[in-house]
Amino acid sequence: MLVMILTAVAVGFFALIATGQYRRATSHPHLDENGKPNLTSYYFFVIVCVAILATVAGLRHYVGADYGGYYWRYPNWSAELEERFREWDEPGLSVIARLLSFFTDDGAYFILLISVITITFTIFPMSKHTDDFFMSVMLYIFTGCWDVTFNAVRQCVAAAIIFAGHRLIYERKFIKFCILVFIAASFHISALIMLPLYFLVTKNLNFQKIAFIMIAGVALSFSYDFIFSALGVATGEETVGTSQYAQNEINPLRVGIAFAPVILYLFHYLQKKQFSGEENFYISMLFINASLIFATANSAYLHRVTIFFTPFICIAMVSLTTKFDHKQHFLMKSLILILYAIVWYFASLASMEEWQWIFQRTTDFYAKYM
Repeated sequence: MLVMILTAVAVGFFALIATGQYRRATSHPHLDENGKPNLTSYYFFVIVCVAILATVAGLRHYVGADYGGYYWRYPNWSAELEERFREWDEPGLSVIARLLSFFTDDGAYFILLISVITITFTIFPMSKHTDDFFMSVMLYIFTGCWDVTFNAVRQCVAAAIIFAGHRLIYERKFIKFCILVFIAASFHISALIMLPLYFLVTKNLNFQKIAFIMIAGVALSFSYDFIFSALGVATGEETVGTSQYAQNEINPLRVGIAFAPVILYLFHYLQKKQFSGEENFYISMLFINASLIFATANSAYLHRVTIFFTPFICIAMVSLTTKFDHKQHFLMKSLILILYAIVWYFASLASMEEWQWIFQRTTDFYAKYM
C-alpha cells in the first residue's frame, strides 16, 4: 500500500510541473512565430510520469491475481504463437512474447514490457488531449486505471490500444477504427464491444441519447443469464457464469463514484452551460461508463468491460471542472480528486496484496507462495 501511495505522490509532483510547463508554453508570449507552443519541457515531465508508473507496475512481483499466469507462462506465450494465429486465439500477446524471447527468457521482462506498453499507450494520448495533465493523471491512478493493469493484463493492453486511437471515433474514420479494434481484439476479444459504440459516441449529446444509454444499462443488469449464455457459446466455456469470480459483486463505492461525473454534467446542463463537440464526445463516454458499471455491479467478470471506458473520465472531468468560475474551479477540482482518492484507498488499496518487488524473488518466497 505504501508503495502505491508514494508512487501517486511522486507522479503528482511531476505532473504538477508538467501542467505548469504546459500553461507557460501555451500562453501568448511564449508562442513561436507560427503561433504554436514549444511543448518539449511539458512532454519531458509527462515521460517522467510514465516512467514512474511503468517502472513500479513492471517491477512488481506477485502483485495482482493474474501475475503468475504471465510470469510463468511467458515461454508458452511465445511457443504458442503459430497455434494462436491458426485458431485466432487472441495472438497479440504471443507476438510480444515471441519478439522478447529473442533477448531474454525471464518472465520479469515480459511483465515489464507489457506494463510499459499499456501505460504509455494510455498516458501519452491523455497528455495530448487534456488541458490539465495533473488532474488527468491523478484520476488515472484514483479511478483504478493504473492498478487494474496488475490484473486484467491482456484486456488492459487492448483498452490501451483503443484509447491510443480513440480520436478515430471522434474524427469519424470508421475503416481505420475497425483496423484498430481488430488489433486490440488480438489481445482480448472484448475489444469488439467498441465497434457498435462507434455509432453511439459522436460530437452530439442530447437527452434522448443519455436516456438510451442509461436505460440500456438497466436492461443489461437484468440480462445476466442471456449474457453468460452468449459468452459460453462464444468462448466454449459453458460454466463461465457459474464461477465465483463471475458472481462476485463490485465494491459499492466504485458504483457510486461512477455517477459523480454524471451528476456534475447534469448540474451544468440544468444551468444551460454549453459544451463543444469534443467535450460532448468525452462526456458521452462518462455516461456509457456509468451505465456499464451499474449494469455489471453484480459480476466482477462482466465488470472488466468497463476497463475500455474508465480512462475517458481522466479527460472528461477536466472539461466538467473548467465550466466553473476561477474560484469554484479550484474547489471542485480538489473535492473531486479527494473523493476519488478516498474511493481508491478503500476499493483498491485496502485489499491489495503485500507489495513485492521483482528483486525480492527468492527460494523462500516461492516456498511460501507457490
